[in-house]
Amino acid sequence: MLLKYSVSNFKSIGHNVEFSMFPLENTDDRFLTEIETVAGTWKILKRGAFFGPNASGKTSFVKSLAFAKDFIVKGTKKLSIFKSTQFRGNIEELDGITSFEFMIYVDGEVYDYGFSIKNSYINEEWLMVLSTNGFESLFERKTNRLKNTNIEYDLNKLCQDDRESKLIEVLRESIGENQANSLFLYKLAVDFEYIIPKSIISWFRNITIIYPDSQIKDLPKIIKYQKDFREFISQNLTLLDTGVNSITARTKRIDILDFANKFSISEEILNNIQEAQNGFIEIYGKLYYFGENKNSMTMIEIKLEHFLNGELIPFDIQDESDGTQRLLDILPVLYILNQQHHSIFIIDELDRSFHTKLSRYFVHKFEDKAVNQQLLFTAHDTNLIDERLLRNEEIWFVDKNKNGETNLKPFSDFDVRENQNILKDYLAGRFGAIPVIKEEI
Repeated sequence: MLLKYSVSNFKSIGHNVEFSMFPLENTDDRFLTEIETVAGTWKILKRGAFFGPNASGKTSFVKSLAFAKDFIVKGTKKLSIFKSTQFRGNIEELDGITSFEFMIYVDGEVYDYGFSIKNSYINEEWLMVLSTNGFESLFERKTNRLKNTNIEYDLNKLCQDDRESKLIEVLRESIGENQANSLFLYKLAVDFEYIIPKSIISWFRNITIIYPDSQIKDLPKIIKYQKDFREFISQNLTLLDTGVNSITARTKRIDILDFANKFSISEEILNNIQEAQNGFIEIYGKLYYFGENKNSMTMIEIKLEHFLNGELIPFDIQDESDGTQRLLDILPVLYILNQQHHSIFIIDELDRSFHTKLSRYFVHKFEDKAVNQQLLFTAHDTNLIDERLLRNEEIWFVDKNKNGETNLKPFSDFDVRENQNILKDYLAGRFGAIPVIKEEI
């Protein structure tokens, strides 16, 4: 589970901003998950909601999480052009350094993991574990301007035997200028299969980030071959009054040249797909993939069936409303809740193309069904700022200061009276994080 996250010097984020999933003391247990730590039982929030005007930095915050996740699970990045993603305003005290830090709960332990980037190399990287005496270091890495790297680590906590101790020493010596853009955590996990780093990277892989223009990879194939999933999506599309009676996926063999001509795909791209094992390409809700026969391919296409004038009529995805298409991104999240997987879902613009009732339904359903999962989302729909739907500490306001830097401010920082109309006060500007529309000149 995610406990805290902080980031600095990324896109519209300048000075460090911190987000927390720790609740207030009087939070209703319905909104919480309990975890057992060496420091006792902790209660953690299941949801976090971000509200603010356009261009306030909500998406920058989400993209910072996406960047960090991608870097961690892949282990290396081309950092020579990273400066273009940093805050454009000059903040001298940041010294051109971008930092990411996570406090997470994995396999019964609380870890603090983070790294910072400067120019084209990893400036610092660290991993700590919570003990009865506080956080203790598992490893700490520092690199100077000459790209000379020093790594200190605790053999007793990080290694299980003498073999692992020797391997980690070899790895420490090998990380230098040639691997200045590679994470030590990833090397430990993938190259040497150390258990703790492997568990942490697996935790990051289970983060799902959904943008307004996202499409679930392999969705046609999943619908075709997973009956339970297909029935779940069909039932919910019907329940939510989309006009869809059921969802199916159909297969069809097509000639490879017909496919290339239809979508104006170059010969080079086509060859690359063919050469890949189980190569595939997804276009407009249709999945085209290659088997052993390189002269033809299989198409799997999603069909949404509507009951019209006494008969079922199939529609393509692109024929459906934006709201129905968006549901195909969002509903799989609720399906996974039923599977009890440990996951974190981050949704940018949850309310995109949704009626308020749909957004509220999803947010409530997540709170009701989630056990080991967490949800973070951004939204513009002010009707979601409702204490009957979200607790104060689950609501975060996103705004920019006078220097153009994104700030995060928890709603729980404000004094709110019982039965106060918080939506009215928010729209009146009491909590900030609303657009200021200037009069025409």
